[in-house]
Amino acid sequence: MNRRSLLAVLGWLAVAALTTLTSTWAISLLGEGLSERVVTPVSQADLARTLASASAVPRPAVPSRPSAAPGKAFNTQGGSLVASCDAGRAVLGSWSPAQGYAADDVKPGPDAAASLEFEADAETVKVTVTCRGDVPVTAVKVEREND
Repeated sequence: MNRRSLLAVLGWLAVAALTTLTSTWAISLLGEGLSERVVTPVSQADLARTLASASAVPRPAVPSRPSAAPGKAFNTQGGSLVASCDAGRAVLGSWSPAQGYAADDVKPGPDAAASLEFEADAETVKVTVTCRGDVPVTAVKVEREND
C-alpha cells in the first residue's frame, strides 16, 4: 500500500471515530431530559395519607342570627363576601378568601361598620362594609408590602 492510500485510510478512520464520538455525545445530551422520569405518580394511599396529615384551615364563623335584608355579594382581589344591613347596621354574612389569601381581623357586626382583611404574603386587602339605608356599601383598601 502506498503512502497516499495509507493516509486516506487513516484520515477516513479518524473522521469516522470523531463522528461517532460527537454523535454519541449529542445523543447523550438529548437523552438526559427524554429518558428520565420527571413526574412520579402518587398512589391513592399516599394521597390519602397526605390529606389526612394536612392541617385543617379554620373556616370563618357565620353569624347565627339571620339579617333582616338579603345579602349582597361583593368581590375583591383578595376574596369575596356577602354583606347585608340589619336596621341600618352592617353584617357580614359570609366570606371566602381568594387562592393565596387568608381572612383575618374579621368584625362581622352587626355594627355601624363590619370589616375584614384578606391577607397574602405581600398584600392586604381591607374591606369595610357600611350601610346607606338598608343597602350595604363596601370600601376597599389594598396595602402592598412595598407601599
